[in-house]
Order: sequence, then C-alpha cells, then structure tokens
Amino acid sequence: MPNRRIFLWAALALILLGLLWGRVSSAQDADVSQAKEIILNLDDCIKMALENNEKVIGSGFGIDAAQGQLREANAAWWPIIEYQYRIAPVPTDATRAFDAFFEGELALFNSFRFAVGMPMFASGQLLTARQLAKNGVTASKENDIKEREVTVFTVKQLYNGILLAVELEKLLTDAVDKISKKVADEEDEEEPTHSPYDLLKLKVFKVDLEKRLAETKQNREIAKEGLRIQMGLEPEVKFRISDDLLKPVLAELSSLENYVTASMEHRPEVHLLDIGVDTRKKQYKLEKQKMGPTAGFAFFVEVGRTTSPIRNLAFQDDFNDPFDYSRAGLGLQLSGKLDFHGSSGRIKKAKAEYFKAAYEKMIATKGLKLDVEKSYLTAQRKQDDIRRARKAESMARQMLFLSKSNYEIGIGDEKDYTDALQLVLLTRAQYFQAVFDYNVALADLEQKVGQINYELLTPHPQMDELEMFGYDEPDELALE
Repeated sequence: MPNRRIFLWAALALILLGLLWGRVSSAQDADVSQAKEIILNLDDCIKMALENNEKVIGSGFGIDAAQGQLREANAAWWPIIEYQYRIAPVPTDATRAFDAFFEGELALFNSFRFAVGMPMFASGQLLTARQLAKNGVTASKENDIKEREVTVFTVKQLYNGILLAVELEKLLTDAVDKISKKVADEEDEEEPTHSPYDLLKLKVFKVDLEKRLAETKQNREIAKEGLRIQMGLEPEVKFRISDDLLKPVLAELSSLENYVTASMEHRPEVHLLDIGVDTRKKQYKLEKQKMGPTAGFAFFVEVGRTTSPIRNLAFQDDFNDPFDYSRAGLGLQLSGKLDFHGSSGRIKKAKAEYFKAAYEKMIATKGLKLDVEKSYLTAQRKQDDIRRARKAESMARQMLFLSKSNYEIGIGDEKDYTDALQLVLLTRAQYFQAVFDYNVALADLEQKVGQINYELLTPHPQMDELEMFGYDEPDELALE
C-alpha cells in the first residue's frame, strides 16, 4: 500500500510538471512569435493597407448602407403589414361615461387591428426613387475606390519616405564618423596639416550634420508609425521594409492626352460628378411626379371586445359600435394631393439645383483636367530633377577629387577641399530628395488617373537607372 501511494504521488507530480512545462513552453512560443519581425515590401504594404485600413473598411460599410437604401426603394408589390393591440378600461354606461368612469362602472376593452397594404402604382415615383437609390450605391462604390486610391498613394509616400530617411541616415552617419576620425587624427598629430580655424570649421560642420541626423531618424520613425497605421498593424507587431535603397521608378511617361483621357474614364471624382448631376435630374423629375396619384391594394381586420356589455349605445352594428365589433375590408385605394403652390415652388427649386449641378460639373471637369496636367508636368519635371541632381553630384565629386589632388601635391587650399566635401554631401542628399519627389509625383499621377486596376505607365525592366537618368553611380565618400 505505501508503494502504491508513492507511485500515485509521483504520477501526480509528473502530470503537474508536464502541465507547467507546457504552459511555460506555450508562453515562450507566444513571446517568440510576438517578438518575430515581419519583413514587407511595397506590394505587401499596399495589400495589407487595402485589407486593414480603417477608412477603407468604413467605405465598405458605406456601400452596405447604400444597398440597404436601394432595397428599401424597391417597394412596389411588396406587402406592408401593420398591427395594433390596445387594452384599456371603459365606462359601461355610454350616456354618463364621465361619471361612470370615476364611479368604477368599468369594463375591460380589448382591440386588435391587422392590415396589409401593397403599393402598385405611384405615377413613376417608385421607379425614380429606385433609380436614385441605385445612384447612391454607385456613388458609394466610387467613394470606396477613391478611398482605396488615396490609401495606395499614402502608403507609397510613406514607404518612399522611410527609404529617403534611411539613405540620408546612412549618408549623414558616414560623414559624421569620417569627420570625427579626421578631426581626431589631426588633433593627435604633433604637426597638424590643418589650421585651428579649419578644424573648428569641420567641428561646426559635424554639429550641423548631427542635428540633421537626429531630425532624419525622427522623420523615419514618424513615417514608419504612419505606415503602421495605414496597414492596421497593432503597436506590438514589429516590422521593417525589405528595401534598403531608394531608387527611382523606371517608367516612361505616356502623352498628356492619354493621361487626361484615362482620368476622365477612370477617376472616381469624374464619375461622382456625373452621378451628382444625374441625381439632381431625377430629384427634379420626382418632384413633378409627386403631383400624380398613387394606387395600392389593402386588406384589414379589426376586432374589439369588452368584458361587460356597454349600455345606452346609440348604434349596435359592427361599423358603428366602438367597443364590440368585428370588421374587415378588402379593396383598391387611389390617393393624391394637389398643392399647386407648394409643388410649383419645390419643382422650381429642384430644377435650379439640377442646372446648378450641371454647370458646376462643367467647371469641375475643367479643374480635374488641369489637375491631371499639373501632376503630369510635375512628374516630368521631377524626372528631369533626378538627371540634374545626378549631374550636379558627378561634378561635385570631380571637384572633391581635384581639390584633394591639388592639396596633396601642394598647389591647393584646404578650404577648397572642405567646401568640395560639403558640396558632395549636399548634392548626394539633393539626389535622394529628387528621387523621393519623383516617386511621389509618379504615385500622385497614378492616383489622378484612377490606376488601382489600370496601368498607363510603361515600365522598363531592362533599362537601368544609368541609362534612364545618365551618369555613373557615385562612389563612397572618400574623406581620407
């Protein structure tokens, strides 16, 4: 028996240890999975944003709301059921109802009413209301597309912003490290080659670079958190983008006319203008139709009973007895309302709003075309800015090479070398900024022509950056 107890206690202890170990292992696995970092490229970020962005999800519910409105507008031949039940005390003497009520001469009255109505004809109002509801559904879908395109543009802007910050951070960090090494080496030399003034100038330059480096790191973190919000990621989820180089999109722009045509065909804002004018037109039509009659089918049943008979009632038939009755009816109803004064005012107002919307559409269409042209010319200019930035950087590096060579052979000035170094850093940073501006301008142009599912740009997979923008890729900074 003691051995059996020892065996049972040992088995229980092993079970408890197993459960405890399982909980510890699962907790460790959860910590590991939570700490795991996900790596996303631009397409991944766009896909996650379109699936999880709260504004995009909200626009989807807007479509559901509009479809519910359309369902409500499809009212023809759909029965409408009404029911009513009442219970109350009533006096038993109709000739002295007031006194009998307060003297307690009461009976309990119960009544039930059930009615079914079915609209059949409304002078075209039901059809127009259904068309208006369809416009609402179409408009909500266009707004959903618009929200998605804005989300795609924002993700591209933030993604390129992170890459810009990464490139500038690498550039500034490298420059700060090499300037620090240069200053330290000069201060250790017994006979420094640089004057105290030149060393102080380098130190001031280093301080300015450190300030810019801190700003760049801050901008990178802000852009990363903005991208996290767009993708709908929780704060505890760690992620990083897969790219580490900021490169221009290699694409050839089509003609301006093609972009304007594509914008007028695919841009949600253009479709919303058309829908707005058509909606105002149908509202004008509906106001005129409201003067016509409506027709429908109806059926009703009414039953009323009291627990005690009511005395001294003047009428005792079912259609006049207010307390004990059984009534039913079936038939067609034709109704309408002629308010010439009010109707003419509402019709005139709806007509004016329709013409106003039509003229506003013409003006807005011209503005949208101008907007596309502006985005197109901006993308072209930013493309040229990359070429100019590469050219300026190439010349700055030639200046740095010449100033360094002249200084080493004794015919140059240290100041020229320092100025050339600063110019190289400046032109390199300007090149990265030009690439960022160009990529964002291209994304903006894509948005203006409604390009979530429409591709107008012609990519060049076999063309490299050198062939498209010219000049060799600059070498690493050579400060030594």
